[in-house]
Amino acid sequence: MGSKNHMKYPRRRAARAVLRAATGRVIRIFGDLEVVGTEHVPASGPIILAANHFNFVDPPLVLYASPRMVEFIGRANRPNSPLWARMIPQLWGFIRAYRGGFSRSTFKQSLSVLAQDGVLGIFPEGGSWASLLRPARPGLAYIALQSQASVVPISITGAEDLLGGPRRGVKIQFHPAMAPPQASVGGKARRAELDAYGDQVMAQIATGLPDGQRGKFSTDSAARDAALAVSDFPFHAEELRGG
Repeated sequence: MGSKNHMKYPRRRAARAVLRAATGRVIRIFGDLEVVGTEHVPASGPIILAANHFNFVDPPLVLYASPRMVEFIGRANRPNSPLWARMIPQLWGFIRAYRGGFSRSTFKQSLSVLAQDGVLGIFPEGGSWASLLRPARPGLAYIALQSQASVVPISITGAEDLLGGPRRGVKIQFHPAMAPPQASVGGKARRAELDAYGDQVMAQIATGLPDGQRGKFSTDSAARDAALAVSDFPFHAEELRGG
């Protein structure tokens, strides 16, 4: 495996320990943070952490709350995020994903982390363009299938209100690990099975969210319609593409 496609795990231990502690202090200044279910994260072995993504503060929240060091997949370009939200991932280091295009390096580096019994963090929706649950992009199920790593779903609530207002409660809930998917050799049946697995992960994440934010899993027809309206991947600009 070439160096471009290999991601050492763990890495940057000292720098990340300092950054994690500083991030935790900042988070607790602005909000009342509650973290539950960390016992569902295995103490060793490969694992994928999959969380909903409603706000640009979600990655720092997961990095801080996880009991194990996370190597996460993040967008290579963040033109609409504030400077500090772009700096934390840069200082931490992350696996770059390019919206609008298939990135082989993203998948190969992700599999490299898991092959070293590492922890991979992923936001299956692919972006934070809405404050309600959207369908999982294909990457989560594909990585879980290829690595045969279990997936721990994570529900994040209150993060979109963390900054710019009165002190709010923020909750990060880790759910029981889900076994990796088993899929057919190829074709439409395989894609349907992977899509179904992504749906199962999102359904588990939905159980930890307010009903109005559960997207297609909401009991409210208006919330389901709203989720359908924002489910399409909205990033098509050339500058967001990559290899």
